[in-house]
Amino acid sequence: MMDGFRKAGQSLIGRIIITVMFGFLVFSFALWGIGDIFRGYGLRNVASVGSNEIDSQAYRAAFQTELQAMSRRYGRNITTEQALSVGIDRQVLGRLISEAALDEKARGMKLGISDEAIVKKLLSDRNFTGPNGQFDKARFNEALRAAGYSEAGFIAEQRKLDIRQQIIQSLSGAPNVPTLVSDALNVYTNEERSAEFITIGKEQVGASATPDEATLSKFFEENQQSFRAPEYRKIAYIALSPADLVAPESIAEADARVKYDADLTTRYTFAEKRAVRQLVLTSEADAKSASERIKAGASFDDIVAEKNLKKEDTDLGLVEKQRILDPAVAEAAFGLAKGLVSDVVTGKFGFILVSVTEIVPAETRSFASALPEIRAALAIAKGKDLIRDYHDKIEDQRASAKPLSEIAKDLSLKLSVIDVTDRAGRTPDGNSIDAIPERDALLNAAFSSDIGVDNEPIATRLAGYIWFDVQGITPARDRPLDEVKDKVIASWQDDDLNGRLAAKTVELVTSLNTGQALQEIAGSMSLPIKTVTGLKRNGQNSDLPQAAVAQLFALPEGAAGSAIGKQPLERVIVRVTKAELASSATALADMGKIMNEVKLSLADDYANAYVGETQKELGVTVNDKVLGMALGVN
Repeated sequence: MMDGFRKAGQSLIGRIIITVMFGFLVFSFALWGIGDIFRGYGLRNVASVGSNEIDSQAYRAAFQTELQAMSRRYGRNITTEQALSVGIDRQVLGRLISEAALDEKARGMKLGISDEAIVKKLLSDRNFTGPNGQFDKARFNEALRAAGYSEAGFIAEQRKLDIRQQIIQSLSGAPNVPTLVSDALNVYTNEERSAEFITIGKEQVGASATPDEATLSKFFEENQQSFRAPEYRKIAYIALSPADLVAPESIAEADARVKYDADLTTRYTFAEKRAVRQLVLTSEADAKSASERIKAGASFDDIVAEKNLKKEDTDLGLVEKQRILDPAVAEAAFGLAKGLVSDVVTGKFGFILVSVTEIVPAETRSFASALPEIRAALAIAKGKDLIRDYHDKIEDQRASAKPLSEIAKDLSLKLSVIDVTDRAGRTPDGNSIDAIPERDALLNAAFSSDIGVDNEPIATRLAGYIWFDVQGITPARDRPLDEVKDKVIASWQDDDLNGRLAAKTVELVTSLNTGQALQEIAGSMSLPIKTVTGLKRNGQNSDLPQAAVAQLFALPEGAAGSAIGKQPLERVIVRVTKAELASSATALADMGKIMNEVKLSLADDYANAYVGETQKELGVTVNDKVLGMALGVN
């Protein structure tokens, strides 16, 4: 047929006939709805930002990457439905839209980064360095394969990322924190309180009497829900994890050796480390003078002390070569013998003297020492393969309506039974049941099911499964007073005691705030007065409960207040004796850390505001239909 078309197309009449025929064909496609083939490009994009479009495949890949990251974070498989329920789909889309907005802005600003700059950055990236501290091409390729990138694709993505960072850093590099905010944070963080306090309890107000029958009956009727018997269930389950299926000792030493050799350079080889100190001087002449003095007999510490520096100001710690940010310092440090000081090094931040006080040689962990660890890892990996087989076998038998007890017997698996439990995992006498696997997940699933229901297995954090059946249900019920009389009496007495404690507490706090001394009140009840000094808002004291600490900072100096004690039937009466701002070096250091966090938070706010305005300026559209298709939920 194609030969006929080619021959017909060689004459004018033939070409006209072919054109008309294909015209009718195209018209018929449009008539029957196939015209979407000419509009199909629009169904590939989940969103657009200005002229920048977000492809559905790119969105799906980003969503799957986030799903895998969540699964690793929580130690179990996270399904698409679970991710959708907490809005991960919208979070991923929001991130891609923000990136697209910055890419579009960069295009409009004609920003770019040279290939040389990208390559230089990759060569110095610690994620791609080998044991020798140099760029490792094999490790780089392995990382690309794991992330699903080609080399050209990764470099293109890296270029976009660097340009986005340049835009954001130009906006929010080092924002100033308003004085009002810094002052308020300083007070909140570094204010210290001193106080005196006493603790009162049952001894100070007297034990509660036994209520009469009428009082007890009335209390029971008003609080009957508290004494109700909960629903109980009998649950049978099979719990399997990879560690249950393969013993580490069953892994052949030869297989472990193969794994050891494969991971030798990345897992079992440790680079040389050195304890490095550096003295940074702004003047080359000063640095040379210090170097000459050290050569003449002065110590490195002598020079440090003369510069009004502490030892920790010069300490880089015990580090590998690639962990030293300044290449010049790294080269000098790893070229020195132990105990020596380098000549003057021209570094990134000035003129530097480098000292090495300790050398830990490069080390390779032996196969013998790593063997138990490797066997355990290989056993779990092998167990994961086996558990998939067990999963399929068990599901096949459950599909044929076999009870779990018979499945366990057929497959020689352990069937565990919880004879009676409430939703919280307690027996009728109130004792907690130990060793319930995936406790919350199993109990919640069992109490949401019913007898005879074919339940979905529960995926565990250790890559295993739990299959369960509900074998019995004891419904919740109202207990009669006679059945719980002792508990009702104890509850009434606690309630009565709480009321009298509250009244006594109000009386004592009022007395303190109207001028009575705490010493007089404590003496009348033979109670010791305790004190606390220099307590911060987030501080702790062995005698003062956290609720009382919070109350301490809610009161003005000289005022009294109260809080629940360490035990429910205790009350703490506290009076603030002093309130002042700490000015110690530790307080100033804490404040410095907090201000850095505030600056980072402000930088994030600025960046978010800029990205938001950029999105408004460019215009954002989202195709919910394509979004659903990309996630497979349509």
